[in-house]
Amino acid sequence: MKINKRVVLPISLAEYKPLISDSKGSREKLDSMIATYPELFPEGIEGGYVLHDILPASAKMPEVRFRRIKLKEKDAQGNDIILTIASSEVVPYMKGLTDEVEKALFLRRFGVPFWALAYSLVETKTIGIV
Repeated sequence: MKINKRVVLPISLAEYKPLISDSKGSREKLDSMIATYPELFPEGIEGGYVLHDILPASAKMPEVRFRRIKLKEKDAQGNDIILTIASSEVVPYMKGLTDEVEKALFLRRFGVPFWALAYSLVETKTIGIV
């Protein structure tokens, strides 16, 4: 069974950031999310989890930190299952925020090549549109 190591919660960064430093608040929010959106979490979450750690600041997005949890259940090889919890406002690989790439993704639906999308993102950031 392949487990996605990233769990994306449907919450804003404003909601997410306080959870980094507040263990009790993190657990309450996660328990609520597990009950409300069990499909976002891998099998085994029902066996419980512990708050594992907080990842160091990324060079790409130093203002965003990520909390990780460790499932009490282990994988088939007996290894720990550690999941990164993220806000839905952060795109994968911590490259930016969804608001910054929203228009480029819309244009991609019409076949705009990737090089043109990258060019337009760089140009709009340079002149302060994004």
